[in-house]
Amino acid sequence: MTHDHGRGQRSDKRSSWHQALLWALAHAVNDGYPTLYLAVLPVLMHRWHFTVGQAGLLAGLLALTTQALQPVFGWWADQRGGPWFIVGGLLAGSLGNAIGLAWAPSYAAFAVALMVGGLGNAAFHPHMAALVTQTDQTRKGRQMSGWMVSGMIGHALAPIAAVAAWNWGGQLGMAMLAVPGLLAAGSLYKSARSLKRPNLLKDKPLPIVWRQAWRRARPFLGVVVLRNLGSASLLTLLPILWHIRGGALNDSGLLLAAVYSAGMVGNLLGGALSDHWGSRVVLIGSLFLAGIAAVAWGVIPGTGWTFWIAVAAWGFSVNGAGAVILVYGQGLFPGRSGMASGLTMGLGNTVGAFGAWVIGSLAQSHGMAPAVTVAAGCLWLGLIPIFLMRSSSDGPRDSHRRRKNSKS
Repeated sequence: MTHDHGRGQRSDKRSSWHQALLWALAHAVNDGYPTLYLAVLPVLMHRWHFTVGQAGLLAGLLALTTQALQPVFGWWADQRGGPWFIVGGLLAGSLGNAIGLAWAPSYAAFAVALMVGGLGNAAFHPHMAALVTQTDQTRKGRQMSGWMVSGMIGHALAPIAAVAAWNWGGQLGMAMLAVPGLLAAGSLYKSARSLKRPNLLKDKPLPIVWRQAWRRARPFLGVVVLRNLGSASLLTLLPILWHIRGGALNDSGLLLAAVYSAGMVGNLLGGALSDHWGSRVVLIGSLFLAGIAAVAWGVIPGTGWTFWIAVAAWGFSVNGAGAVILVYGQGLFPGRSGMASGLTMGLGNTVGAFGAWVIGSLAQSHGMAPAVTVAAGCLWLGLIPIFLMRSSSDGPRDSHRRRKNSKS
C-alpha cells in the first residue's frame, strides 16, 4: 500500500510538471504574437507607406485590446473562472496577428487585425497571472518573475521567427506563424477543464474595495504609465533606428531577441530581489538604470558591439520591475487578483502605449536621437511617484514581517 502511495505521488508530480510545462509553452506562444510585427516594422512601413508616428500609434491601438480590456477579462475570470479564456485567446491571437501580417491590404486593416489578436492576449493573461501567486504567499515576486520568463521567451523568439518567416515565404511565411498558436490552443483544450478557478472573496462589495484600492493606486498607476510610455516608445523606435543606421533586416530580429533575453535575466533578478528588499528599491533601480541605458543606445553611433551592449542593458534594466509591478498591483485588490492584474497591465499600460504615438511623431519631426532621449526621460519621471507609493505594500517580505510582529 505504501508502495502504491509513493507511485501515486510520483505520478501526480509528473502530471503537475507536464501541466506546468504546457502552460509555460502556451504563455511563450501567446506572448510572442503581439511582438511579431516589431521585427518587420521597416518592411511594413515600406509596404503601406506610413510614418514613424503611425508606427508608434500601432502600439497604442494594440494596447487598447491587449491592455485596456484586461480589467474586464480579469473581472470575468474572477467571477466565472478563466481556464477557457486561454484557448479562445490563443486562437484569436494567432490568427489575428499572423493573417494581418500576411494579407492585410492597408495600414488600417492591419491595425484592426492587430487589435483582434490583442483581444486574445487580453483574455489569456489576467487569470493566468492570478493562478501563479495562489500557491506561495511569501515568494510572490520570485514566482511571478518565473512565470513571466516563459512569456519573455516568446518575446525573444518571436522577432527571429518573424524575420525567418518573411525571408522564407514572404506573406505565406507570415501566415504560417499562426500554426504554433493553433497547436497550443488544441493541446490546452483538455487540461483547461481541470484547472481550479480562483477564489473570490465576498466580504466586501466591489465599490468599497475599489475606493480603498484607488487611494493607494494613484501613484502606482503613475509609475506604470510612465514606465510603459518609455518602454513602448523605445521598443517601437529601436527597429526603425536600426534600419536608418543601415542595419540588416535579419539582424533586427536578433537585436530584439537580445532585448528580451536580457530582460528575462532582469525579470528573474528583480523578482527575487523584491522578495528581500521590497518593491521600491527594485522599481527605483530598474527605471534609473533603464533611462541611462536608453540614452546610451540613443547617442552611440552606428550598429557596433557597444550599441548592442547598450540595447541589452536597457532590456535587462527595464524588465527588472516587471514582476514587482504585477505583484504590487495584485495587492491592491485582495481576493480579486484577476481583476487586479487586469488593471495593473491594463489602464496604466494603455495610457503609456498611446504616448508612443506622440514620441513617434517627435522622431518624425525632430529626429530619432531627441525622441529616444525624451522616452528615456519618461522612465526617469517614473521615479517621482514611486516615493508616493504606500510602504505597506513594499514587498512580500515586508508583509510577512508585519504579520509575524503582529502575532508576537
